[in-house]
Amino acid sequence: MEEKQNVDEIEQNEVHHSEDSPDALEVDVEALQAQLVAMKEKNEQLEKDLAESKNHLARSVADLENARRRARKEKEDAVKYASVPLIESLLPVLDNFERALDAADNKEEAKGLLDGVEMVYRQLLQALSDSGLSMVEAVGMPFDPHVHNAVMQVDSTEHESGIVVEELQSGYRFRERVIRPTMVKIST
Repeated sequence: MEEKQNVDEIEQNEVHHSEDSPDALEVDVEALQAQLVAMKEKNEQLEKDLAESKNHLARSVADLENARRRARKEKEDAVKYASVPLIESLLPVLDNFERALDAADNKEEAKGLLDGVEMVYRQLLQALSDSGLSMVEAVGMPFDPHVHNAVMQVDSTEHESGIVVEELQSGYRFRERVIRPTMVKIST
């Protein structure tokens, strides 16, 4: 008996819905269309957010890689130029050797001393050269403010204007970096 009562209720509901059915379907279709439009808009916004996130991620990865590359380069330079303070402290020693050689060159009795000083000078210069030190060429070269320090100008008929005519103090380069420019006289 209960089963018959349940079947009757279902039939009554179907009849009741079938009467309301055309209006209910129109409302449901309009509601579904509105939901569909809202879902499309939300989908578009999500796709836009996803694209922005991907772009942000790509930039972040690139920034990180650039930072790593910069840090690696700075570390390599620190190792590469770690000897610069030592070499800079030895440059006055080279200068004094050059002065001693110039002074002893004029005196014949100091020949043995001169030979010894020249030998020590060449040995020191070779050791520093093996470590990456080289002299900056100056005499006869066009003046370059990156490698020369002009302290005097002289009138010269032999040289064009702006040519180094005399080296007053040697300049040195450690690997690619100038650690002391050459002190020079230039022609005007």
